Amino acid sequence: MNVRHTAIRVGAGLLIAALATSAFAAGSVQSTANATLTVLSPTTLTKTQDMAFGSVVRPTSGTNTVTLSTAGVVSISGGGNGSLVNSTTNQAKFVVTTAAADTFTTTQSLTFTQAGLLNISASAPTATSGTLGTITGANGGSQELNFGGQFDITSATTAQAYTGTLTVTVNYN
Repeated sequence: MNVRHTAIRVGAGLLIAALATSAFAAGSVQSTANATLTVLSPTTLTKTQDMAFGSVVRPTSGTNTVTLSTAGVVSISGGGNGSLVNSTTNQAKFVVTTAAADTFTTTQSLTFTQAGLLNISASAPTATSGTLGTITGANGGSQELNFGGQFDITSATTAQAYTGTLTVTVNYN
């Protein structure tokens, strides 16, 4: 009978385990987690100052390069005999603003509506503070960028007012 009692006990144990497993397998459990979201403003680029090369006298011979520095200073160089005229000059200024720490690069182009200026180009920017192309801090910030440019004039350059456009693109990461 010992074997019989053992078999009954093992069978009863298996039956209880099966019933217990069935009881735990049925039903469901639930828990929750908090969800958060912060919506940030996009990176922006705002022009704060237009570019002004001032006035220059075209050369009667040769070629001159007129350069506007990122500090707003105009100079004339080259083999021509052109000259500068005392006039108002400004570098172009833009502000890049971002809501979070970010890095960026720029591309820039300078064009004039009227024909006659040669080898026109915009300079790479300089930052008035911080490391160019880096806006630090979890709360973001801004960086002011200064742009200059240059072009060539010759004795064939038409004497007139020239208007143009500096186009700046910020590529941010």
